[in-house]
Amino acid sequence: MPDDTPVTPLTLPGYENPPLSELAVGVQFASLSGWQTRHVGEFWVEVAKEFPHTEDQIPIFDVQVVPGFEVLKLPPLRRTFLISQDQNFLIQLQDSRFVVNWRKTKPSDVYPRFKTIFKKFVTHWGHFSDFVARERVGNLAPTRYELTYVNHIEQADDSVGGTAERYVRLFDWGNLKAQFLAPPTGVNVVWTFAMPDQLGFAQANLSQGVRPDGRKALVLVMSCTGTASPKVSLNDWFDAAHRWLGLAFRELTTNAAREEWRYKE
Repeated sequence: MPDDTPVTPLTLPGYENPPLSELAVGVQFASLSGWQTRHVGEFWVEVAKEFPHTEDQIPIFDVQVVPGFEVLKLPPLRRTFLISQDQNFLIQLQDSRFVVNWRKTKPSDVYPRFKTIFKKFVTHWGHFSDFVARERVGNLAPTRYELTYVNHIEQADDSVGGTAERYVRLFDWGNLKAQFLAPPTGVNVVWTFAMPDQLGFAQANLSQGVRPDGRKALVLVMSCTGTASPKVSLNDWFDAAHRWLGLAFRELTTNAAREEWRYKE
């Protein structure tokens, strides 16, 4: 059984060896009416020195609160990745989304911390805003903000339940004391939480994955999503989301996990 001793301090935690593999800072906005394929290339030319590589990806479709039906005259434009030379940073760009990601691509990569990544996001979001205004492709009106952390927790053995219980306090298989059920061989669970001050909602998603080197891992994705509002600035929303996720991650993970990841105040 993991040590479930609660952690009470509300100062943001730090880790010398965090399991983080990716961080995404993103804005969703009303689809730009004048956005065309050529604009992707024109914007890329302006940032190509920092992001010399590109990839085409399937677009992310907006989830509507009220189901609706829309007849499209043209198929949706692709989502484009603009990728840095070292492959660690990328911009995701489509007609209704702008996301800056940091990702760990090799074991020696060191997480540069949220402030560094968020500063890069603000810089390029400003650059993109200027581009949209200059090209007159539509009104850039943010509708949602999202901050996502993806953590890869190495699965030390074939016991999914044992590994999950060792690291995640909400996964309490041992306390079930099952006599008929064998330990689970797979896990896919989502916990949803309300953020304070009606800033949105947060989710913790625990599932399984395989690292590029073939090793099994538990994937703990933690994200905050909130509606863009003139009452809360972009900077203030992401500052609150960053704080919420940091404190929530500490409360959701075990003392054994914090020791392994070299937790520090």
